[in-house]
Amino acid sequence: MFDLLASLRKFDVQAKAALTLAVVSAIPFLCAALLTARNWNSDLDQITYGVGSRFVPLLLACLLLSMAPSALGFLLGWSSAGQRRNDRSSWSWVGFFLGGLIFTLDFILLLAFWKLRLAIPLN
Repeated sequence: MFDLLASLRKFDVQAKAALTLAVVSAIPFLCAALLTARNWNSDLDQITYGVGSRFVPLLLACLLLSMAPSALGFLLGWSSAGQRRNDRSSWSWVGFFLGGLIFTLDFILLLAFWKLRLAIPLN
């Protein structure tokens, strides 16, 4: 554990971690987007779900599992992108932009769900 933290001081390790975290954060985002698209009701223009269903906890878990690594990828990419001792500066920039993009899309999806949600009582 301490070796990992010590190696994170190196900018090329930060670049690799930024890219990895940003790419990993895309998977739960895609799951959240698919969940939202599946529950989208085009007649009502709302995201519908059953009151007792597991949709909301699952969606929020996917968004949380996506926001955390994307934010870390963004921050690690930001801290290592312009450094002279970074051999993988392009990885830092990709981690920075991809992490920022995924975090922004997560936030937009969360806001869209919050504004367009419609709970349907189950009989």
